[in-house]
This record gives sequence, structure tokens and C-alpha cells, in this order.
Amino acid sequence: MSGSLTPVAQLVPPSSPVGGRGGFRRTAYVLALTAFVAGIPTPLYAGYARSFHFSSGTLGLVFGSYAVGVLATQFFVAPQASRFGRRPLLGLGMLLAAAASLAFVEATSVQWLVLARVISGLAVGASTSVATAAMSDLEPYRDQHHVARVSVGANFGGFAIGVLLSGLLATWLPEFPHLVFYFAIIGCGTGFWALLGTEETLEPTPGHPRPWIQRISVPADIRSPFWMAAGGVAACYSIYGLFGALVPSYLRESLGISSPAIIGAAVAAMFGIAALSQLATAQVRDRRALLLGFPVMIVALVALAAVLFVSSWVVLLVITAVLGVSVGLTFMGSVTLIDRLAPESERDELLAGFYVAGYLSVAVPTIGVAEASEWIGFTSAGIIFASLLVVAVGFLCVRTYQTSTPPGGGGRVRSAGP
Repeated sequence: MSGSLTPVAQLVPPSSPVGGRGGFRRTAYVLALTAFVAGIPTPLYAGYARSFHFSSGTLGLVFGSYAVGVLATQFFVAPQASRFGRRPLLGLGMLLAAAASLAFVEATSVQWLVLARVISGLAVGASTSVATAAMSDLEPYRDQHHVARVSVGANFGGFAIGVLLSGLLATWLPEFPHLVFYFAIIGCGTGFWALLGTEETLEPTPGHPRPWIQRISVPADIRSPFWMAAGGVAACYSIYGLFGALVPSYLRESLGISSPAIIGAAVAAMFGIAALSQLATAQVRDRRALLLGFPVMIVALVALAAVLFVSSWVVLLVITAVLGVSVGLTFMGSVTLIDRLAPESERDELLAGFYVAGYLSVAVPTIGVAEASEWIGFTSAGIIFASLLVVAVGFLCVRTYQTSTPPGGGGRVRSAGP
């Protein structure tokens, strides 16, 4: 591993490393690019299913295989930041994202799709927690609320743009089905180049003969609020999986819409609204954001289950907007809370555990809805999983009201500046 990563850290950057806002923005760009690549295949899966002749259950397994790659890198690659620094791992994330795009271009079977999806997960796992930790150090005022807002915007905004662009190009230029992946490869190249001009935020620790495996350890004094935040991000990613599994099927079966552009726009809308909601809720922070986000999320999930009985794109649009706001608030509140409470020496461990909870939660509703749909239909499957999520989010909401949070363990300076 060291032979492949060390040269990246030794490359001469195109210009002097830029700290402050410049490095912060470059790192956010890399985070957005990995989300962009992860979102691209979403409107294309129906076409892959027709071309490769596989069922909705198999499609759920393809979609869920993404979590395998994420977890592998979260446990075995992300912790190597202490040995090599964060910047080489982000560069590796860009290389893996480009490799995933190329694998989708070359896909000729279900096995190819699984491979491409796993590599995409590897890219996200290598980048997400590492980029968030780096952004926390690169933010000039150490304003964790600003870090959280940008992190949410990069994650959900990048995903939304990937889904939307992919659907539009598949509809307008069907003779060039892989064009969007070439855009992604070019974007990853620019992301890699941007990293060369970004300062390292974690100096490598020499003298460790073996790679480290990620240890997730939560200090006793912040254990309750940690699980509250981890539950919040798990709820957000579960909705991502549920929404991504239900909405394309709903559009095809209930509304008779199979256009990749419309399917992509419908899925992208929820993530785009989650990203944009940061602008309207700039002063709503950690626990307060969760206390607002959870109840709104419950209402939206109940409505999502109800809309499966009717055929109305207007109602779906309203539910999508409300879900987007709730996910934006909940995700931002969770990230802000973790970053505020985490001691400096344990922030990478806590962020890894935080994102592991989230990405584990992607696969369950995605695979579950796809498999159950083959036996009981997508309406019944959607209602069952939406109901389970309502119960889980209701429990989180009650626990959040009951749990007070300590004043902070990260030792950061609260900023009043931009």
C-alpha cells in the first residue's frame, strides 16, 4: 500500500499549497466529485436491467453492493491517513472514482455492474470521512457549522447533479450512453490536480510497520449524543436507499413514466433540496437541527407511504421537497454535533464510525424493497419499509429530546465570522 500512496504525497504541486478557504474549497470539490460519480448510475439501472435481463431483486443487490466498498475502505484504507496523510488518500479516492466510471463504461454483465458499484463505494469510503476531517482543519475560523453545511451541500449536491446530468444525457443523447462517465473521469482528473495545491492537514506518523485497521471507539462522556448523531445519519441514508428504490418504480408503474431524465430529476430533487436547505437554515445547529428534522421526516415518510396508493406527481413533488428539507436538517445536525463534540485526537475514529452507520443503512432498504417487491409488489414493500423507518425515526426523536449534549470536546473556536 505504501508503494502506491507515498509517491502521491511527494509530487510537486502546481503552485504553493493554499490553506484557508482555497484548500477548504478544493477538498469540498473532491468530496462533491465522489458523490457525483456515485449518483450517475441511478437513472441508468432500468436500462441496464433490460440490457442484461435481470430482476428487481438483482438490481437491489447491485445497488446495495456499493456499501461493501464503502465499509472496506472505511476500515482498511481511511485509517491509513495517520501513516500517509489525508491528501494521498483523497487522491486515491479520485483514482478509484475514475476507475468506477471506466468500469461502468465497460460493463457487459451484472458482474461488471457489481464490480463498478463496489469500486464506486471504495472511492466514497476513501474520501468521505477523510475529506470531512480535512475540511474541519482547513476551515480558517474552525467553524464546524460551516463545515457541516458545506459537507452536506457537497455530498447531496454532488449526488443530485450526477443523477440529474446522467438522466438528461441518457434521454437527449441515447446514442452516447456512456458520455456522462467520461465527464466524471475528466472531473476526477481535475480533482486530483486540485489536491496537489492543497496543504496536508495531518502529518504522517513514521515508524508503523503495519497498516492500521480502523478502530471505532467512543468516549463514555459523549456516547449518548454520538449515537444520537449516528442514528440521524443512518436515518438519512436509509431514506436515500428507500427513496432511490421506490420512486423510479412508482414513476414507471403508477404514473407510466420511464424517461431517464424524469426519473433522474425526481431522485435528484430530494438531494438537491437537502443541499439547498442549508442556505435557509444557516443558524439551526446540531441538536436543534435534529429536533426539527426528525418530526418533519416522520411526516414525510408517512406521506410517502400514503402516496403509493394514488397516482399524483404533484403530491410526489411536495413529499420530495419535505423529505429533502428533513434530510438536510438531520444530516447537517448530525455532522455538526459529531464535529463539535469529538476530541481532536479521536475525530477521525468518530467520523469513521459515524459514516459506517450511514452507509450500512443504505443497503438494507434498497435490497429489502427490491427483494420484497418480487413477492408482494413494490407498494406493499414500500409501505412496510417506510413504516419501519417511521418507528425508528420516532424512537430517535424521543431519545433526542431526552438527551442533553455536553458543551463540546473538540477544543475548537466558535466563529462569528464567515
